[in-house]
Amino acid sequence: MPHMSAPVIGKLCFSGEQVYLGDWDKAIVRSLLTSSLLLPAIFLIGADNLQSSEIPGLIATFSLYIGVFLLISIAGWLIIGFPVHWVACKYKKTNYLFYMVLPVTFSLVSGTTNGPWVLGVIASVQALIFRYVAFKNKA
Repeated sequence: MPHMSAPVIGKLCFSGEQVYLGDWDKAIVRSLLTSSLLLPAIFLIGADNLQSSEIPGLIATFSLYIGVFLLISIAGWLIIGFPVHWVACKYKKTNYLFYMVLPVTFSLVSGTTNGPWVLGVIASVQALIFRYVAFKNKA
């Protein structure tokens, strides 16, 4: 049971042991927002001749995409990301390689089996941004 005197922000406490989690709340917001805008930006850069009549449809599609993307990303963070982050912090394995093992493995397996490899790429981007923001030194 967590101690009531333990700070809530940045630390998690089970059975008297505190685990420093970094600035995870800011990191999750930044990683979700940055990665959610990555695919639409790549699409718009690749769109050569975008007609003005296509813009309302593009906005509707983008809104639906953001909603579904955020839902999938939050579910992924709750099921996989936060437990992996807690284990990494508990055992002091907070290097970038530890955060990239699962997303890269998923991308490689999906790429060889014609699966949704882009989800692994986006998860990799999220993990990199999350790791950078959570543990960057504040000068």
